Amino acid sequence: MKSYPIMLNVEDKAVVVVGGGLIAYRKIGGLLQAGAYVTVISPVIHSKIEQLFIENKIDWKAKLFEPNDLDSALVIIAATNNEMVNTFVASSAGKDQLVNIVDNPELSTFHVPAKLTRGDLTISIATGGASPTLATSIRDELSEIYDDSYGDYLEFLTLSREKVKHSMLDQTIKTKLLKTITSDTYRQSINMQHAFLELIGGYQDKS
Repeated sequence: MKSYPIMLNVEDKAVVVVGGGLIAYRKIGGLLQAGAYVTVISPVIHSKIEQLFIENKIDWKAKLFEPNDLDSALVIIAATNNEMVNTFVASSAGKDQLVNIVDNPELSTFHVPAKLTRGDLTISIATGGASPTLATSIRDELSEIYDDSYGDYLEFLTLSREKVKHSMLDQTIKTKLLKTITSDTYRQSINMQHAFLELIGGYQDKS
């Protein structure tokens, strides 16, 4: 299956998850981190999902799935252990809704890749649904290369980009500076990061 990779903004968007087991729970976790408004459709739910409901982090409809449960949803995830129900969810979705059927990539309009997050850095690994296990293995290998230090480093790069952007420096110099600070030398040195920010601060437009 050919696919087009994107980073989807689901903040405050309606997402429906059909299913109440551990697979559904894992899907819900990522959606909540992205700020989605999640509704779970399932007669029964795992205790971990129930806790999210008790904490008012999700909505829960304790019922069997019906097509009108998908009304107004931007994203739909079918994560039950019943292939017929998952297929029914897929056939009930509208043509403009994004659908993920966890046990059938061919019925899905998108799939969720293995993901490595370090602050604002996100690395996604996908195998087109062929082997989620391989994607997870590659993610774990990358986690040893891209450690937790990248989170703070991305904060430095974000702040630096804003300061350089609003400086009075020539555009050519701005481009060179932004490239220079992407080197490992800057990533590994807090002192160099502080020195760079102090230097750029002297070129800010004070008007």
